[in-house]
Amino acid sequence: MSTSDNIKTTHARLEWRENGQPVSSQYNDIYFSTQSGVEETVHTFIKPNQLPERFTGLSTGECFTIAETGFGTGLSFLCAWQLFDDLAVNGARLHFISTEKHPLQRQDFQRALSLWPLLKKQTSELTGIYQPACQGQQHFVFAGGRVRLTLLIGEVQDTLPDLYGSVDAWFLDGFSPSKNPDMWSINLFEIMAQKSHEQTTFATFTAARMVRDGLTRSGFNVEKASGYGKKRDMLFGQFRHTTSLSSVRPEWQLPKATAVQQQHAVIIGGGLAGTSTARSLAQRGWQVTLLEQHPQLAAEASGNPQGIIYAKLSPHHTPLSRFILQGYLYSINLLNQLNDHQSPFWYQTGVIQFPTSEKELNRYQALAEQLPKDLLYMAGAEQIETLSGFSIHHEGLVFPEAGWVKPAEFCHSLSDHPAIKIKTGHNVSSLEKDDNEWILLNEQGKEIIRSEVVVVAAGTHCRKLSVLEHLPVKAIRGQITQLAQTDNSRRLSACLCSEGYIAPAAGNEHTLGATFDFNDSCQSVRSGDHQRNIAMLADRFPGVFSAFNENSSNPVITGGRTAFRCTTPDYLPLVGPVINRDAFLHTFAALQKNAKTLIDGKPEYLPGLYINTGHGSRGLVTAPLSGEVIASMICGDSNVVEYSLLEALNPTRFLIRDVIKGNVQVNGKSN
Repeated sequence: MSTSDNIKTTHARLEWRENGQPVSSQYNDIYFSTQSGVEETVHTFIKPNQLPERFTGLSTGECFTIAETGFGTGLSFLCAWQLFDDLAVNGARLHFISTEKHPLQRQDFQRALSLWPLLKKQTSELTGIYQPACQGQQHFVFAGGRVRLTLLIGEVQDTLPDLYGSVDAWFLDGFSPSKNPDMWSINLFEIMAQKSHEQTTFATFTAARMVRDGLTRSGFNVEKASGYGKKRDMLFGQFRHTTSLSSVRPEWQLPKATAVQQQHAVIIGGGLAGTSTARSLAQRGWQVTLLEQHPQLAAEASGNPQGIIYAKLSPHHTPLSRFILQGYLYSINLLNQLNDHQSPFWYQTGVIQFPTSEKELNRYQALAEQLPKDLLYMAGAEQIETLSGFSIHHEGLVFPEAGWVKPAEFCHSLSDHPAIKIKTGHNVSSLEKDDNEWILLNEQGKEIIRSEVVVVAAGTHCRKLSVLEHLPVKAIRGQITQLAQTDNSRRLSACLCSEGYIAPAAGNEHTLGATFDFNDSCQSVRSGDHQRNIAMLADRFPGVFSAFNENSSNPVITGGRTAFRCTTPDYLPLVGPVINRDAFLHTFAALQKNAKTLIDGKPEYLPGLYINTGHGSRGLVTAPLSGEVIASMICGDSNVVEYSLLEALNPTRFLIRDVIKGNVQVNGKSN
C-alpha cells in the first residue's frame, strides 16, 4: 500500500454514447465492446481461463480465486459470478479480487449494467453496496458467503504487491497499454508471478508485444488467439515457473492453513469477535461450536444497549487508521445485509464527531480534504443543526452512512446460521493438545469439547490460558448511562461524539457514555460515573443536555452498565495464529543481538490455534472484518486485507519487539 498521506482517489468520469455504452473521460477508452460486453467477457476471459471446466471440477469447501486488473463496471465479476452459480457445486466458493484506480459511482454502475438484464440478480446485489472512493482494500460478501469480492482501490503497482494469497486465474483487463501505460509494466507481470502457482492461468484482450514479452519473462507460457469482434488477437496462457522465495522476513512469516480431518472449529467467546468469526467460518462451509461462559451471548463488552458505528481516523494513514477504515466500510455493508427491517437493530442516523482541541480540529479538516464526501465531510453549525435536530454551535466531522446499532442483537444475528451451534454456561479454563486436537477443559479439569481448530475470542480472559498468558492485553473499565427520553430529547436525530457520545433514543432511553478508566476493576455501576457522563454531556452539548431538564432539575437516569474493553499497547487488535513462544525464542534469539539478522528458520505456531481479541472500544468496526481475516487464514484463502495489515495485526508482533529490545529472556539470557 502506498505510504502517501492522500488516500483519496476520484470516481470515474464517464461519457455516455447513444447506445448506452460508458466511455472513460480520464482515459478516452471504452469499458466493454460496443457489440456485446457479456459475449466479449466470455470470449476474452471466461473461456481462455477454462472457467466452465474448472468451476465444474470444484469440490465442496474449495475456493477459486480470480484476480483482475481493472474492475471498471464490474461486468467481468458479474459474468464469473453467474457462471459460478450455474456450474459450481454447493459449498464451493468464489473469491474475486480486482484492482481499480477510479471506481464508478453507484448510479453509474446501475446505468452501465442495466444493459445486461440476464445479470439482473447479481447486478442488484453489487449496486447495493456502499463503496466510497478511497484507497485501500474494500471487502464485500454476497450470496450468503458463496461469493466474495475484494476491491484494491488505488494504483495497481501499490495495491497488488500487498495482496496476501495465491491466484487461480488472472483477468488482465483495464484500459489498453497505449491509454494506460503505467499499469502495463514489467513490474505488473512480476507481481503476477509472485501470486501464481503452476495451475494459474491468465487471459487478456491485448496482444501488445510488451505484454507478451513481459509475461514470458515472468514465467508464463503465452499463446495467441483470435480476439473478440474487431480485435484481431488476444493472449492467454499458464504459469509454469514457481519460486519458494519469500520477501517476508522469517520472524514475520505466517503459517499455511492447518490440514484438518473435519471442518469443525470451536470459538471461545460469544461477543462480537466470537460471533463474527463463527459466521465467517460457517459461511465457508465449516461447522462451528460457539462457547460462551455466561448464560447468553454478548454478556460483557458487546452487551451495551447501543453502540456507535464510526471511524476515528488519522490523516497520516497509519496501519490502525487503515484497518479502522476498512473495518468501518465492511461493517456498514454487513449491517445493511443483516438488518431485520421488521425488527431493526441498525439505525443509519449519521454520526457527527466534534473536536476537543485545535489539534483535533486540524486533523478533522485534513481528513475532510483527503477523503471523499460520501465517506465524511466537515459541516458548520447550521448544517449540523439540520442533521442532528439541535443547535451545537461548533463545526464537526460528519459520517453520513454511520449510525448506531444494538450490539447484542447484532451478535445474535451473526450467530444465526445453521452451521453454528451455541453452547452457553461453559467456562474454558485450560487447553491441552492431544495429537491433532485441542481439548478444552473447564475449571474442574473436565473436558468440554475437542477440535482441531480453536479460536480464542474471549477478551482479557484469554490470558488465563497458559499458551496466551504472554500476550499484553489489558482491561479498560467503561460505564454507560441511560437517560429517559423527553419530548425535547426526541428531536435528537444523529449520534454526537466528542469526549463521550450520546445516541438518539432506543425505545424510550438514550445511551450516554462512556467512562474510560485504567486500573479499575470495579464491576458495579457507580453513581459518580453517571455524573461524569452527564457532566460531559452538559459541557460538550449543552443544548442537548437542557432537553433532559423538562420536568426535573436533573436528567432522569433509568439505568447503566459497566463493561471492560480489552485492548493492546498499540491499540490494534490481536488477530491471527498463536505462536509457540518457547520455540520462537529459541529460533530467533539472534535478533536480540542484531535485529537485521536473517535467520534460517521459520516461526513455529501452535497448529490450529488462533486468537481474535483486543478490539477495545472499536469492536463494532474491527471485529467483523477480523472474523473474515481469521476465517481466510484457517481456510487458506487469499486474505481479505493486505499483508502489511496482517503484519500489524499479528499476535506475535509484541514478542518480536521484546526480543529485539532485549525485554525478554532468550535461551536463559536477556540484555
